Amino acid sequence: MMPALMDAAPPRCLTLRQGPHRLRVAPSAGGRILDWTSELPEGPRDWLAPIQVQEWLPHEWPKGGLFPLAPFSNRIRDARMRWTGATIDIAPLTGQAHALHGQAQRMIWDVLDATDGSATLGARHANGEDGWPWTWSLRQIIRLADDGQLDIELALTNEDTQPMPAGLGLHPYFTADRVRASAGLDWAHEQELALFPRPNRQDRWLRTNGTWTHYLSEWAGSADIGWPDGPGLALRTRGPLDHLVLHCNAGCYLCVEPVTHVCNAVNLAAHGIPGTGLRTLAPDETLTVGMTLRIQSEAARAV
Repeated sequence: MMPALMDAAPPRCLTLRQGPHRLRVAPSAGGRILDWTSELPEGPRDWLAPIQVQEWLPHEWPKGGLFPLAPFSNRIRDARMRWTGATIDIAPLTGQAHALHGQAQRMIWDVLDATDGSATLGARHANGEDGWPWTWSLRQIIRLADDGQLDIELALTNEDTQPMPAGLGLHPYFTADRVRASAGLDWAHEQELALFPRPNRQDRWLRTNGTWTHYLSEWAGSADIGWPDGPGLALRTRGPLDHLVLHCNAGCYLCVEPVTHVCNAVNLAAHGIPGTGLRTLAPDETLTVGMTLRIQSEAARAV
């Protein structure tokens, strides 16, 4: 069910606390993390650009926090996909030509379990909603450790009777100013729509006053994220998060997004382009991925 407004008002949110670390989750606003803060010796640190508004339209989400991407990540060109020889029209993002970031981050999630240091959320999408002709469910487990480590796990299950194209990812908006990662490929793109892969020759990116995007593949699942001073974060993944999206928007934030497939993968794969990462989930099959963010002073110095 997609509400008229996403609701991130305090009574509807969960707060996880472990020592000097705090995290707020909004189940009724797309299952997203609103903020993640640590009291460090150097002072308080917002690891993510905090979301401070309490409600918004599903297609006008504030650019902050961290949210799940499912059942696909990034864009599907013209909100139209080629699948098993047929053309399927799905709902575009309001005001745009393309479908963007899947349905999960615009849904109301159920709280399945919650403690001081963890939250388990669930969401279910019915066949046909937003034009997506498959039924699926998604589980998200968020864990905050007493050393500040944040771990997120996503599990997407095809509950339909037909195979489904599938992808997962995580979309954080970091307050960091740089990231280091190794990847074999960097996809050429136009207007943030991937076209074809080419060799990647870069391993460091800076948050600048400009706007830029990179779609990386053949990524080993690790990145070091740095701030101007103090500790940084070591990002590590598990499961088939073999692709990485890096995005900077006019210097406002730095997105480092582990994903299972490249932008517009379903259509690129239909045109025979290899290495997109697109997956097919059989009925009752589950795709599971995870990401850990560990506070690490060495990362800040190394990046």
